[in-house]
Amino acid sequence: FALRDTLVANNLDQATRVAFQKDKRWRVVTLQGQVIEQSGTMTGGGGKVLKGRMGSSLIVDVPQEEIERMDSQLQTDMETAVKYREKKAELEEKVAKLRRSLREMKNTLEKYSASIQSLSEQEVLLKVQLKELEANVVASAPDKNKQSQLEKTLVSFKKDYEAAASKAGKVECEVKRLHNLIVDINNHKLKAQQDKVDKICGEIDACVSEKTKAQVAIKTASRNLKKSEDTVLRTEQEITENEKEIKDLTVELEKLEETATVVMKECKEAEGSLPEAQERHRNLLQDIKTIQENEHGLQKEALNIRLKIEQIDSHIGEHQSKIRYWQKEISKLSLHRIEEKPAEELPKLNKEDLEAIKDPDIINNQIALLEAKCLEMKPNLGAIAEYKKKEELYLQRVAELDEITNERDNFRRAYEDLRKQRLYEFMAGFNVITNKLKENYQMLTLGGDAELELVDSLDPFSEGIMFSVRPPKKSWKKIFNLSGGEKTLSSLALVFALHHYKPTPLYFMDEIDAALDFKNVSIVAFYIYEQTKNAQFIIISLRNNMFEIADRLIGIYKTHNTTKSVATNPKLIPFKELEKVHAAGCC
Repeated sequence: FALRDTLVANNLDQATRVAFQKDKRWRVVTLQGQVIEQSGTMTGGGGKVLKGRMGSSLIVDVPQEEIERMDSQLQTDMETAVKYREKKAELEEKVAKLRRSLREMKNTLEKYSASIQSLSEQEVLLKVQLKELEANVVASAPDKNKQSQLEKTLVSFKKDYEAAASKAGKVECEVKRLHNLIVDINNHKLKAQQDKVDKICGEIDACVSEKTKAQVAIKTASRNLKKSEDTVLRTEQEITENEKEIKDLTVELEKLEETATVVMKECKEAEGSLPEAQERHRNLLQDIKTIQENEHGLQKEALNIRLKIEQIDSHIGEHQSKIRYWQKEISKLSLHRIEEKPAEELPKLNKEDLEAIKDPDIINNQIALLEAKCLEMKPNLGAIAEYKKKEELYLQRVAELDEITNERDNFRRAYEDLRKQRLYEFMAGFNVITNKLKENYQMLTLGGDAELELVDSLDPFSEGIMFSVRPPKKSWKKIFNLSGGEKTLSSLALVFALHHYKPTPLYFMDEIDAALDFKNVSIVAFYIYEQTKNAQFIIISLRNNMFEIADRLIGIYKTHNTTKSVATNPKLIPFKELEKVHAAGCC
C-alpha cells in the first residue's frame, strides 16, 4: 500500500525492485524503517527495530471473505506470473538465437564485402594492364604470331574479367538480399518480441505490487486485532484494581472519621484553657521588653568603647608607619668615603637618647641648619667614579643597540624575500589552478565558464579570492547564488584543479554525486575514470552511473546486527548473466 507519495514494502529486496523501475522511480520505505529515495540514496536500518509507529493511523477492517478472495486472487496471480516468466524465458532464448543468427549474417556480409573489394581492385588492375597492352600493340610492328597470341591472351583476360564481373554481381545481389533480410527481422520480429517482453514485465511488476499490498493489509489487520485484545485485557485488569482501591479508600475514610471526633474533643478542651495562657503570654512580653531596653543601653556603651579603641589603634598605626618610613630613609643615607680617611658611619640614637629629647622642634631646627650647610659645602667626590661606570654602561648599551639593529635589518630583508617568494609561488599556482578550473568546468558542464579573481590584486593575501561561475546559457553568478547541482559541479571543478596542481596517489570522496542528475553523474564518473591512470580513487556513492564503471565495487550491508562487505568486479557481471542465459538455454 502507499502513504501519499511513498510506497511500503516488506523488505529491502522488494523495495529495490519496486523503487528502481524503467519509466519512473518511487520513494519506498520498508517495515524495518529503511528508506530508498527517488535519487537512489538509502537510509535507515540499524540494530534496533522501531515498532508501533507505522500502521496505527491506518486501521482497516477487512472481513474474512475478502481475505480469502484476495488469497485466491494472489494464487492465480502467482500462477500467471510463473507462466509469464516461462514465456519470458522462451522469448529470451528466441532473442538470443536471433542475435546469434544476426551476428553470423553480419560476418558473412563482411566476408562478401571484403571479396567484392578485392575483385574490384583486380578489375582496376586488369583495366590498367589492358590499356598498356593496347598501347604496346599500337607501338609495335604488326606481327601476326604475336598478334594472335596477344588476341588469345586478350580473350582469356576478357573471359576472366567477365567471370569476375558475374561473380561480383552475384555477391552484390546476395549482400543486398541479406541486408534486406536483416532489416526485416529487426523491424518485425525483434520489435514485436521486445514489446511482448516489456508488456509481460509490466504485468509481473503489477502483480508483485498487488501481492505486497495484500500481504501488508493482512499483517496490519492481524496487528490491530492483537492490539485490541491487549487493550480489552488491560481494561479488565484496571476495573479489578479500581474496585480494590475503592474498598481500601472506604476503610481509610472510616478511620479518618474516628480520628476527627478525637481531635474535636481535644480542641474544645484547649479552648477552655486559652485565657490563662493569654495572661501568661502578656506577662512574658512585658519582661522581654524590660530586658531588651537594658540590652540596648549596654550595646550603646560597648559601641562607644569600641570607637575609642579604634581611634587609639589608628594613632598607633600612623606613628608606626612614620617610624618605618624614617627608618627606610635613614637606611638610604650613607656617608661618602673620602680618600686617605677612614670610613664614617651615621650615629644611631638609643631609646634613652630619644626619651631625653623633650622638644621635637629643636631637632627640626638642627635638620634645617644641617641642610643649609650641605648646600654650602663642596660637590660630591664620588661623582667621577659614578660617571665612569655610567659611561661604560652607556657604551655597552650602544654596542648592543647596533648589533640588534643589524640583526633587525637582516630579518627584515629575509622577511621581504620570503614575502616576494610566497607571492610569486602563489600567483604561479593561482594561474595554473585558474586555467585548469576553466578547462574542468567547461568539460563538466559542456560549455560553461568559471573564473577565480583576486579581490585585491596588489595584496592577494589580505582580502581573499572570489569564485564566479557562468553555467551554460546563463549569466555570470557568484557561487553562493547557484543551485545545489551547480554548486556541486563548480566545487568539483575547483577540487579537480587543485588535485591537478598538487596531485596525490590516493583520493577519498564521500557522495560527491548526491545533488547531481544522471547526465552530470556520468560526466563526473568518466572524468574520474580517466584520472585513475595516475592515481587511485575510493568513492562512496549510491548512484548507478558512478559505480557501474568502477574497476572494483565494494558493498556494505547489515545482517543480524553485524556489518558485512562484498567485493565484486562490475565489468564481469554481464558475462556471468550471459553464461547463466546460455546454461538455461542448454538445459
